[in-house]
This record gives sequence, C-alpha cells and structure tokens, in this order.
Amino acid sequence: MSGAAPRSWQLLALLEETSRFFAAKQLDNPRLQAELLLADVLAVKRLDLYLRFDQVLSPAQVDAYREYVRQRLRGVPLQYITGKAGFRNLILAVDQAVLIPRPETEILVEVALEYLKGCEAPQVLDLGCGSGAIALGLAQECPSVRVKATDISPAALAVARRNARQLELELRVVFCCGDLLAPLQAAGQFHLIACNPPYVRRADLGGLEPQVRDHEPGLALDGGEDGLDFYRRLAGQVAPFLAPQGLLVLEVGAGQANEVAGLLEQSGSFVPAQVRPDLAGIPRVVSAARRVGE
Repeated sequence: MSGAAPRSWQLLALLEETSRFFAAKQLDNPRLQAELLLADVLAVKRLDLYLRFDQVLSPAQVDAYREYVRQRLRGVPLQYITGKAGFRNLILAVDQAVLIPRPETEILVEVALEYLKGCEAPQVLDLGCGSGAIALGLAQECPSVRVKATDISPAALAVARRNARQLELELRVVFCCGDLLAPLQAAGQFHLIACNPPYVRRADLGGLEPQVRDHEPGLALDGGEDGLDFYRRLAGQVAPFLAPQGLLVLEVGAGQANEVAGLLEQSGSFVPAQVRPDLAGIPRVVSAARRVGE
C-alpha cells in the first residue's frame, strides 16, 4: 500500500498486501482489519470477500480503501473509520462523540436481562447512554421494556437517536440531555437502572492506548482522581429513582468492583452487591437491589 502502486488491484492481492503492511506496523489482527475495511468500502459482508477474490477493483475503490488505510495508520479506530460497531445483536453507528461499545458492556446487558425476565412491563433507565448500546440492546432483546436514556453530550445523543431510528426502536427508547439523573423528575419509577460511567483514573488517561486516548471522547473516560467520582454520586443519589427491590447495574474498571460495592453498601440503600466477571475473569459488573423500605 505504499509507493507507486498500480491504480487497479485484484481483490485478493490488495488484501494480502495490506495485511503484510499492517503486520509490519504491528497492528493487531492485520488480516482481519484489512478485510473489515475493504468490506466496508465495497459495501459487502466480510465473508463475501472470499467469493470475490478474483474481482478487480476500480481506481475509485482502491483510492477509498487507501484513505481508510491511511486513517488506520494514524491510529483512528477501525469502528470510527467505518462508522459502525457491533454490540451483541446490533450494528450501531459510532463516531468520535461516543465510546466504541466494548464486549465487557455486553456482560452488563446480560445481567440486566436476567433480572428483567421477572418484571412485567419493565421501566429501565440508562445513565450516560453514549451510542445507546445498553438502552437499545435491552429494548431489542426484551420487547416489553420501555427505556429512558440520558447523556450530558448533545452530540452523543444525536448518535444514539440515529441508532434508535435505524433499529426502529425510537418509540420505546426516550432520550434526555443532561448530567446523569439531572433530566429526571419522577422518582421511584424504574425497575432497573444501568450505567457504564467514566471510570479511568485521571492520572492513567495519558497511558491509555493511543487509539483510545487520542480519538475516543475524554468526557466518557475520565472518572476523576481515583476513577470513582461517578460511583460516589450515584451511590448517594440514585436510590429514590429505583422502585423497591429495583436493581442498579454498573460496569466498573479492573480492580474497582469491591470499592464500588462498598460505596453502595455504605449508602444504606442497597442490599449487598453481586459481582459478575467478564470473559477474562475480571470483576466487571456490580449489581445491587434497592432495600425494601428505603
């Protein structure tokens, strides 16, 4: 992909050349990244590339692909280049106004869905919704749920609303702009409240992977001096917005689960928390039910 390369390429040769180029630059999964970028340029599924290895690409297609490769080499995450990211059963639009949905957050959705099976016409609140991954994932997999989602960023909410329209879920998910609980007036109405807040310690922001540090929104990463600012706020404020025995479900950073569970216990509003690990075995999701009578 460098030098005076020909303007037209056979698909397989272009993939192989790009894979070698990415590998030389020490990008992870170089062949997969090369395939995902090319599939997006050609507007086909990645596996469909294997049926087109002999296809000769037009100069316009090669130029578009080269631009994608240049962006990737500058550290732009692949999902921002293609403008979409997978999350459970969904394909979500993403841009640099929102975090790229992570597999760890899928664990939060699993915990929430397990709880919602026992609720009739459940009402759910997603705090700091970003791209809408949690809110829309729950709405898509639990047809009886109604969701309210908040975010402080108007740009992030624009992405979330676009995703809701594309997934035809806009009638079941209501978006509100504001800081966490600030846009809400009625209390005690939610069966479940979910939140994946910023939880990176401020001193650690500079040490994040460059593609995260330089491209994903700092507003969604910075959790304060010890990474726990948002959990403290929630522990002290969120209980009145939960129905009795309603569930609070939080994603946490590595090493934070015990501290977050302790904050909820100290509030006096929750029963002892449960912790769910992610696929790497890291305690990742803290959930606690509101005490009856609180």
